[in-house]
Amino acid sequence: MDQAYDYKLIIPGEPKYQQRHKSALRLRKGCGGVEVKLHDGKVEKLYRRKDFFIHNYDPSAKDKEEIRRMVRTLAPPKPLDEPLEVVIFLYYGRPKNHYGTGRNARRLKESAPIWKATAPDRDNADKFILDALKGIFWRDDSRVCAGPIIKQYSEIPRTEIFINKLSQVKGCHYNELHIQADRQLAETKKQQTEMFAFSELV
Repeated sequence: MDQAYDYKLIIPGEPKYQQRHKSALRLRKGCGGVEVKLHDGKVEKLYRRKDFFIHNYDPSAKDKEEIRRMVRTLAPPKPLDEPLEVVIFLYYGRPKNHYGTGRNARRLKESAPIWKATAPDRDNADKFILDALKGIFWRDDSRVCAGPIIKQYSEIPRTEIFINKLSQVKGCHYNELHIQADRQLAETKKQQTEMFAFSELV
């Protein structure tokens, strides 16, 4: 990245992604059940349906907590509460089939891809990172307004995160795009108005 950012984070290891939330049947506290003696002499406990409840949990919770522990010392004094740009580079380790065999076992094939165009989806990685850094680097996910997500292969698996305060950047790339879009929209409306006026005359 050739642009200066307010915060840069490097998280070593294979990039993580948000896994689907899961559910499990749990026994309510204080429900001891009823002991029943079976015909073979064994004793088992029986429970009623209302003794159980469905527990929903996030299987990625431990990974998120580990990332928080790693980056907490780099965080601002309090979570940022302003428009932010977050650029995420996901560098995945290369599989064995990207390398040669025999003498060339450590040599990367010329045909080995740079881009990781396979699972996991980039939006799952984005969701994982935004959730993990929520309450530490930003107050809420909604404050993240811009920034691409790049998936590539690398010899060194890692995640690089660049955070920039958009409110402090005047004339930044996104502002220029916004101005261009407004001009194009105004020009389109003008053309539509002229075409409508011409059709009325005809």
